[in-house]
Amino acid sequence: MLLHSQSQVEDMIYRSYLRAVPNLTKTLDEQVRKPQLTRALLDLSGSPDRDQRYILVTGSKGKGSTSRLISSLLGHMGYKVGLFTSPHLVDFTERIRVNGRAIAAEDFVRLGNAVSEGFNRIEGGLAEDEYQGPVGVALAIAALYFREQQTDFTVVECGRGGTFDDTNVLDNRWAVITPIMEEHTANLGPDLENIIRHKLGIIKPATEHLYISQQKPQILGMIQKQLREDRGGSAAHAEQTNAFEHYYGEGFRARQVSTRPEGTCFEVETARAVYEELTLPLLGEFQALNAAAAIAVCEDIADGPLDAAMLRSCLGQLQWPGRCEIISRQPLTIVDGAIHRDSARYVAELMQTLNPNGGMRVTAIIGVPQDKDYAGVMEVLSGVADRLIVTAPNISHLHFPEDALAAARTLQEESLEFSYLSEALAYLAEHDPSSVILIVGTQTLIGNAKRHYGQSLLDIGL
Repeated sequence: MLLHSQSQVEDMIYRSYLRAVPNLTKTLDEQVRKPQLTRALLDLSGSPDRDQRYILVTGSKGKGSTSRLISSLLGHMGYKVGLFTSPHLVDFTERIRVNGRAIAAEDFVRLGNAVSEGFNRIEGGLAEDEYQGPVGVALAIAALYFREQQTDFTVVECGRGGTFDDTNVLDNRWAVITPIMEEHTANLGPDLENIIRHKLGIIKPATEHLYISQQKPQILGMIQKQLREDRGGSAAHAEQTNAFEHYYGEGFRARQVSTRPEGTCFEVETARAVYEELTLPLLGEFQALNAAAAIAVCEDIADGPLDAAMLRSCLGQLQWPGRCEIISRQPLTIVDGAIHRDSARYVAELMQTLNPNGGMRVTAIIGVPQDKDYAGVMEVLSGVADRLIVTAPNISHLHFPEDALAAARTLQEESLEFSYLSEALAYLAEHDPSSVILIVGTQTLIGNAKRHYGQSLLDIGL
């Protein structure tokens, strides 16, 4: 059946998983995930990933930002670069980009049809508890698009693991491991050793360079031990770990990191150069670590140091929507997709760094759906904000809590409520100027904020 709309292609992407999920009795990735089905789908679609240059990025924290940083730097170096990430903020096509621009809806539909025949053929032979992973189906569409666009490099953000990720069917010459922590234990295994083994699974015979970003000492030791064991094991394992290894603190590092109203400011030192006076409009020390890893990758591709002016320009204008992102400086306006207490704590910690003496007036605009931890987000942000405003995106299919204002006023008596984000921002501009505006909540709220400030989610630039 011919697919006629983007929503129909999205339905196909999730169809296999939604069919199988009621029948799944196991949770470990090695038991339920079948990346070989993604390989089969790619091959039935003409093997569009063959002879392409892929960079895979995995880890527990910062893999999306690192992927974006690598792709942006390569773009500023003059290359045509594909980027495949997940999840998206508002529109599914955000997951597939070339030089920062999302795939057009018509191309998404056309290439969705191109993979549908193979998808249906595979689907017809699966047991009730087997499925084609949504990321794998989307990857097939993306690979076709990147081949059509004749990208020089493609950067791919892995999912929660590595070994059994659908993205891991790609032959990646570069592998990047961002900080690892205990996560997804029901899917990756009960302890750090299992999690690390999954992450290191993106190192394959085709991999020539491996970059290990900053890790906690215990985890770094476990990574190095795993790599040594693989080298001393079977011939197949030895072949898998012959990549040249670059470690944070040895081949590359960030230094002089500070969080300021203009962004995260830092320097990067590599074996080839020292880059000073760098600023990212993304907040958090870990963003400097991500940038250091990205610079190391791009230096190796360039086989030399990067142009310092180009690097400053690239980082200074980089957009990575919704991740403690500065979207305006008059006043300082920060957006973040926190929808529960723990993620809001990170925003609060950043504000305490930016405003240690409380001299700046801070307003937090919060739009968290009813089924998320809206009370927790408000409670945490009330500790760093002078005023709470509850609101909702101008357009959303989600339900927002009717008692949000009452909950906010238990924390700050003068809290306000506006039906839509645009109304809240208009009120602040006219009646209550603030030094800092935090816009925190669901992905649609972040998308709404980006559009309000004239920034596109579909074209985030190089």
